[in-house]
Amino acid sequence: MLKFVGKWLKIFEDEIRLFLWIFFLFFLLRSANVILNNYAETAFLKRFGVEYLPIVYMLNSIALFFLMGVLTGIMGRVPGARILSYLFIFCGVSVGGIRALIPFGFDLIYPALFMLKAQYEALLGLLFWNMANDLFNTRQSKRLFPLITAGGVIGTMLGSFGTPFLAKAITLDNLLLFYMGTALIGAVVVRQMGKAYPTLLFGDGKTKKSKSRGNIIEEFKKIIPLLKESSLVKILILLTFLPNVIIPIMNYQFNFAVNAQYATESGMIHFFGVFRGFLNAISLFILFFVGRIYGRWGLPVALMFHPANYILAFLAFLFRFDIFSAMYARMSTMILRTTINNPARDILMGLIPTSLRSILRPFLRGTVVRIALLMGSGMILVSEKLFHPKYLSLVAIPFAAAWLASVFALKRKYSKILLDLISKDMFDLKALEATDMEQIFSGGKIESQLVQAFLDARGNRSLWYARLLKSLGIKNLDQHILTALKHQTESVRADLLGFLSPKAGKEAADMLAGLAASEKNPDIIAAALQAVNRLDSDASAVFDYAPFLNSKHPEIKAHALIGLCHRTPEKHRSTIASWLRSEDLAQRKAGIIAAGGSGDISFCDGLKKMLADKENEPVLPDILNGLYALGATELTDRALPYLSNSSKKVRQAALAVIDIENDALLRKTISMMAVSDENIFELAKKKIETAPHQNTQLLVESLVIPNRKIRKGIFDLLESLNIKDLDIFRFAQSQVKESYQYLANSVSLEAFQETPSRNLLIDHFNEKMQLRIENILRVLALQDPSGEIKIIYRGLLSSDARNRSNAIEALDDMVDKRLFKIMLPLMEIHSPQESLNDGKKNFDLLELDSEEKKFFSHLLTDGDWVTTALTLNLIHDNKSEHIDHDVVIEFISSENKFIRGMAQRIIDQHAAEGGQDGG
Repeated sequence: MLKFVGKWLKIFEDEIRLFLWIFFLFFLLRSANVILNNYAETAFLKRFGVEYLPIVYMLNSIALFFLMGVLTGIMGRVPGARILSYLFIFCGVSVGGIRALIPFGFDLIYPALFMLKAQYEALLGLLFWNMANDLFNTRQSKRLFPLITAGGVIGTMLGSFGTPFLAKAITLDNLLLFYMGTALIGAVVVRQMGKAYPTLLFGDGKTKKSKSRGNIIEEFKKIIPLLKESSLVKILILLTFLPNVIIPIMNYQFNFAVNAQYATESGMIHFFGVFRGFLNAISLFILFFVGRIYGRWGLPVALMFHPANYILAFLAFLFRFDIFSAMYARMSTMILRTTINNPARDILMGLIPTSLRSILRPFLRGTVVRIALLMGSGMILVSEKLFHPKYLSLVAIPFAAAWLASVFALKRKYSKILLDLISKDMFDLKALEATDMEQIFSGGKIESQLVQAFLDARGNRSLWYARLLKSLGIKNLDQHILTALKHQTESVRADLLGFLSPKAGKEAADMLAGLAASEKNPDIIAAALQAVNRLDSDASAVFDYAPFLNSKHPEIKAHALIGLCHRTPEKHRSTIASWLRSEDLAQRKAGIIAAGGSGDISFCDGLKKMLADKENEPVLPDILNGLYALGATELTDRALPYLSNSSKKVRQAALAVIDIENDALLRKTISMMAVSDENIFELAKKKIETAPHQNTQLLVESLVIPNRKIRKGIFDLLESLNIKDLDIFRFAQSQVKESYQYLANSVSLEAFQETPSRNLLIDHFNEKMQLRIENILRVLALQDPSGEIKIIYRGLLSSDARNRSNAIEALDDMVDKRLFKIMLPLMEIHSPQESLNDGKKNFDLLELDSEEKKFFSHLLTDGDWVTTALTLNLIHDNKSEHIDHDVVIEFISSENKFIRGMAQRIIDQHAAEGGQDGG
């Protein structure tokens, strides 16, 4: 049942357990928060007084300002999950302590509790999502975070609806004890997660020590260059600052109106519970339709709803300051913020490349938000003695109007902003989903400018725009493609023809007929025929396929026959069958292509049989592609043997049709990146990046494969797949252990008589040891947007001793202390034996000692053919006395000719020595 639900929700089997932990934890967090919030607001308003709200809001903003700064500094030194567990305990115990103080009549506990509930909610939420981001990579986040958020919404709904019933069942004040119990359960859940995933949460901590955030002036210095470079950054700052100025005002007016409406605590707590429950239920329902809103009006228009509604809400408070205005204001603003505004703003933020986002996002969420909240709270405090809260609407409306004006500015400049980002290569398309693309580029003006950019583009840039326009569903794209074809080179024209849709119409068919008749390039003729075959039957009826059936090129013949088969399948199916049986290879190839394009699944069995026929080896790629086009079952299993075929085209075709559904297929695809052919290399990377099955830990572990090209491909993939700190630390730890083992191997080999084979093997192990350290630094550099670790990496490779020393010193400030401590002896090797002794303190290492046979067996099972060959060479030079020769015999059948040769020499040497002894 669990697997079925996981499959339905697109949660992979290896993610289900961790997802359920996180889902339950967020459910607890949000349900506890809403119960505390309902109680704290009720108790403060009724037991302390609504007139103190302004000063409490001000103090709350100041406290949040400093607490966020302190927490950010702590998070750089302590694992986030550990802080979260401690904070759950602290929140629960402190609230329980406040409950114990209530009978003593200390009135100040109510404003303290009102402030604490806001601080706890903000801090717990920040730590939770930081932990979630550490646990899941980008692709996982896009699938799982909406589901996790739904868990929080469900928790908020149940907590809200349950508050009035709990208040009656256990009395109002004992809601604090219920919060304490829920918070402590949350701490237990985090601890249990730590036991289930010790390295993930607690045991290994952070891979890289985060630098503490600088002061506000330093942050502004970093952001000024971005302000000069991008109009989008300026607008994002306004879209963050202006709402947070008016949020405290709206909250103050809401609480003031509710307090005036409900005279008793029981009435108010019942209102808060039911109202917030319905609010979250409505939000959850509306979330299902948000995509349609974006798709219909585009992001800029969607962003207008929220500020426009704020103006209406403030006007409602101004003309009718009562519970109905309060309910409308809170419900409408919260729903629009949750369902439309925040997702739209996040999509805009997603346009900024990751390297720049790492600077901008902390500035917006930290500095900008805190300054805005302080400003809004300050205005409430100043207004308290001057006028009634309803007149705060006159203060807030100008800010809401400025917010709306900034969105209008975004709409007016939207197309220019996007095109500027594209032209400056500041546009992060890879991070966007297809739905995000539609939402970003919707709107007549931006579409027309993109079309013009496409018509003006040449070469591969034209294809880039064509892919973008097609993904957006631009109207009349076929007409634009036909126009662009006239001034493009031959290779681009063939590719552009692939973008024509089935609805291109008779005009396209006429143009394609003329192009196919006059063109001399067979690739363009074949592309034109394929385009015609995609057209609907009415449009393609004018095209005459007959002249192309006698072409010398199999592709042209095949696509002509496919077109005829689409018209009268019964008549031409026999022609395809006869071509498949033809003795002529070119004719047979045309039949295979035609069978694949016919859509007739009855050809599958015949094509499968042709796979096993050796005489069909030259057309194996066409057979595989044909089966793939027909949707043949179990095709991955059939294609796997061809991944090791001697033909590059066969290997590429086999790789193109497999689906990576497990770790075994992922490993096989990783190994395909070792080939020299660039097309296969890029295809393997693309298959891994877009595969339904993802395992970044396996990718990281594959960096130890002794192949430079594989390592290059994996580094590229890890950068795009957003490798997490957990994977980095595990990888770094394993790489350090292997480095120490290679050092132990080198030190052990020093005991042997000096020979060229011994020296070669020592040098080989020293190189592998250094390679592991380089791997660690390169992976760490993927998580360092500042680029400092890349500079350190170059410094460590320097031939200058001073540069190396400075680089090591700088690395000490960049990475986790525990990781640096175990790496340092490998980077500063004054004495190999002393460095090895340091390694023994942390790892169990295999050395020579007195177990020479065990040591040599260990070297022979290294997995690196170079190590195996050099070890066999050393055994041969030492006259075979340190190894069981039954082990050597296993290498006689090795696929590697060097290993086979060395093993044979040892066997021959042993046989010769045996003969002499016998004589």
